[in-house]
Amino acid sequence: MAEPPKPEGVYNAEALQLNDELVDMLMLLDYESRFCTKELKPLARTFFAYQAQNSAHQFKYFTQLVVWGLGLMKMQADWDEYDDPNTAITNMLVILKDAGVQAQAVPGKLKVGYGDSVVQVLNALFKEVIRRVGFEFGAPSYPDEGMADEADVDSDAEIQSVGEDEMPGDGEEDDLMYQEDDVKKKAKDADDDADNQVLQSSIDPKEWLLEVERVSAKLKITMPNDSKEWRTHLQQTKGYKQVIETQFPTSKAQLEKLSSNLSQALDRIKSKEAFINTQFDHRALDYRQQQEELTQVQSQYTELNEVVMNLQIELQNVGEELKQVKTDMEEKSTTVTDTAPIVKMKDAFKKLRTDTRQLEVRIGVVSHTLMQAKLRQRPEDHQKQRGLYGENRANQEDDQYDDPDS
Repeated sequence: MAEPPKPEGVYNAEALQLNDELVDMLMLLDYESRFCTKELKPLARTFFAYQAQNSAHQFKYFTQLVVWGLGLMKMQADWDEYDDPNTAITNMLVILKDAGVQAQAVPGKLKVGYGDSVVQVLNALFKEVIRRVGFEFGAPSYPDEGMADEADVDSDAEIQSVGEDEMPGDGEEDDLMYQEDDVKKKAKDADDDADNQVLQSSIDPKEWLLEVERVSAKLKITMPNDSKEWRTHLQQTKGYKQVIETQFPTSKAQLEKLSSNLSQALDRIKSKEAFINTQFDHRALDYRQQQEELTQVQSQYTELNEVVMNLQIELQNVGEELKQVKTDMEEKSTTVTDTAPIVKMKDAFKKLRTDTRQLEVRIGVVSHTLMQAKLRQRPEDHQKQRGLYGENRANQEDDQYDDPDS
């Protein structure tokens, strides 16, 4: 699992070093008396290297330092503390570039008020200020301290060696122990007397205050912020009260000025509006008349448009009916002009004629066959009848048979 990214400035040795150099340069310019106020207190040596609890105050301190540095270079900043941070940063970079300050910084990183970009910009700015002021660092001078004289050393003597004659006896050891206790008791009493005496310091009070201000930020213990703690609420209330007390007079004056400007602008607008109304009354009347005519024309157009729509619907219906009639007529014409049934009838008639002829041929064949059969059976029957009834009767039957054939 990846660790969360650390905030900018944590373990950043370069930012800490640049911040330390910045504090030294500011102290050389005596910023404590010329710049610092009750709100903008002297800087800690890690102020711009880490994110402060109040980011707005940190950004304000950064912009005010830049304004003060530009003032020392006899240049005027063209932004205000009430301007948008993006606008202020953009104008700041433009002025620094015009002043010859080489600051390679991203506006987005300057807007947070801390980090490498902020300390680089401030460091480059105040280096240019010190150069223009004419300050030069002198060579360091070290005090000439004499070496301490060394005691003579007996090279023949052994370390921590004691002669046999100098070794104490049993009684002497007890005496020495009591003597040592007395010496320790006297030394303790002397230390107690020294602790109870009035202390006198030889340190300059101003240097002591400067050292306290420098070290107090490092020795300060930051308590965890708990929004439910009453001390936090009380501290925030006091801070808000101080901010209101400091900002209210200037804000009130600015708001009063803004109110007067707005009232004047409103008066001018009213006067201009009255002038425009007097000058363009006839145009307004013409516009109203034309507007009424336009409404009438639009109503007429709406009515006529409805009539046209109805007629278009009727035309569409008539067109559909005409199309249906056309399709019916085309079907009937195709059926009337079609000769396929007649051809079929003719073919059928021809076929019937051929079939009739075949039947007639077959009938003729059958009748011929019957006739031959009768002709074959006639002699046999004649002989039978002649033998039974006589020859006359047979002749009569022959005549009868001959009559139908004739």
